[in-house]
Amino acid sequence: MSINNENPDLVIVNGTRIISRKVLESINATFINTHGGITPKYRGVFGGYWAVASKDRENFGVPTHLVDPGIDTVGILYQKHIQITTKDNITTYPYLMAGEGIRLMEKAILSFSENNLKTIQPQTVESKLFHTPTIWEYLYGKIKYGAK
Repeated sequence: MSINNENPDLVIVNGTRIISRKVLESINATFINTHGGITPKYRGVFGGYWAVASKDRENFGVPTHLVDPGIDTVGILYQKHIQITTKDNITTYPYLMAGEGIRLMEKAILSFSENNLKTIQPQTVESKLFHTPTIWEYLYGKIKYGAK
């Protein structure tokens, strides 16, 4: 089975590696992703963790956005800031974001089906690409900022 054979109008993406330009341009479809981290400020992976480790808890959250060849760089559709508790940590962050992300994706799919897909302006123009924290980065964030 090939995506070309299916010829979808909409492709939902979640928790995947970077989708190549070749794949994005192989079909005439809208690609929508759920991202763990407020974009464009926390692009890449573990955005929620990096917000906490940067003492920026108000930017812990999840958006749904359009996909382009860049990394989390285009078209925010919906976005939800999430309050975390002292019980939350690097293992619970993805679940918090997934729970809210499902709700946002549902809204995005409904907007797409009603031909009413609109992007919103990001709340910040700051942008940085993040990676999985190394054990040393994790320990530093935990000791210095209380990030768990």
